[in-house]
Amino acid sequence: MQLEGKSLRSDFIRFVTAAAASLMVFSLYSMVDGLMVSLGVNEYAMSAVNLAIPYTNALFSLAVMFAVGSSTIIAIHLAQGRKEEADSLFSQNFFLLLGMGVAISAAVLVFREPIAKLLGADEVTLEYVKQYLLGLAPFSACFIISYNLEVLVKTDGYPKLAVISVTTGAVANCILDYIAIFWLDMGVFGAAVATGTSQLITCIIYLAHFFGPKCTFRLRKFKFDPRIYKRLIPIGLSDGVTELCNGLMILIFNRTVQKYLGADGLVTYTVIAYMNTIVINLMMGITQGSQPLVSYRYGKNDGASCKKLLGYGLKTALLFGVVCLGGLYLFAPQVVGAYLSEASPALVADSVVAFRQYSFSWLLVGFNVVIGGFLTALERPLPAIAISTGRGLIVQSCVLVTLAAVTKGTGLWYTPIFSEIVVLAMAAVFLKRNLKQMNMI
Repeated sequence: MQLEGKSLRSDFIRFVTAAAASLMVFSLYSMVDGLMVSLGVNEYAMSAVNLAIPYTNALFSLAVMFAVGSSTIIAIHLAQGRKEEADSLFSQNFFLLLGMGVAISAAVLVFREPIAKLLGADEVTLEYVKQYLLGLAPFSACFIISYNLEVLVKTDGYPKLAVISVTTGAVANCILDYIAIFWLDMGVFGAAVATGTSQLITCIIYLAHFFGPKCTFRLRKFKFDPRIYKRLIPIGLSDGVTELCNGLMILIFNRTVQKYLGADGLVTYTVIAYMNTIVINLMMGITQGSQPLVSYRYGKNDGASCKKLLGYGLKTALLFGVVCLGGLYLFAPQVVGAYLSEASPALVADSVVAFRQYSFSWLLVGFNVVIGGFLTALERPLPAIAISTGRGLIVQSCVLVTLAAVTKGTGLWYTPIFSEIVVLAMAAVFLKRNLKQMNMI
């Protein structure tokens, strides 16, 4: 297991670079779907893809919860020389997630229309959303397992393999999207099948690693032990809730924007949501890359290294935040124009203004994500969950509803900056308290 290299800083750079790169590439899945659907069908079909995002977020939240929980425990087991327990936990999780994925696929195919309406589809987007779910649902297990194994392959000490796998899947998605939409005229259904197939490809790559000779922990016979989840789920719940809250917040934003700004407002938010996903995944890359390192050193009772890793994470989050805010604010017209090339000039202009208003939150979001992830790696799930639910759902939804009502919808794009400020104050208190309890300050 390659969790100790030349120095702590080099380990951090190596793991975070790989994690951030793989998550950034992973973000391209929905972005490519949206862009090609916009060009190949229309901007309202693109909105339908955005309406379905909470479904894939729900799948990823399950994957992240079990992956981060098992990754943390496996890293601690390996640090303590308990390889058999690591193998057993890895195997048990794999087959549990496979069964959950099959069950979810069946449920979505049976209740496709009610789920589409629950996601916010109206008379304009209902058929588009139903077609997208029809193409995506059979691959639910692939979404869960591929993302789960992506986290675990980094815990196994092979972060570059995660980048290679995700990049391969993203390239496959682009090619298959183009074929399905522009050659075969399959519309949003084809885009969904292309995305699902690319997830299947990444699953195959990861499984080849875990069945190969290089992996530290592997699939083996196991005796199912439900008691481990009393420890595992609380550890992974924070990151899982973060992913789930992203989907729920998109759902709430979709409904609020539709109520106050109509279908054109939903088109605007779709473009913003794609860019927001990139920023969030970039920040998640910091925490997911550093979590195995923090957990490993926590297992060795090396509090000083844990604190150094936190410092590296916060500084990196600041750097990424400045770059994201500056770059996307400056190039907002180009980003919006790429997605709304066939839209009216008025809609494009309004979308650029909204995009820039929303972008101020990207300066702060990384601090909250990194602090929450750090507390998770130290097996401090309750404050981590409070941070995740606060920034991802509870505080943000309250601010959204208030701003939308007070400004009649015109000020709702400032929602995330206000909510991130509130949650950052809360996160700082939690962090100081827990570091003090663990004698790290």
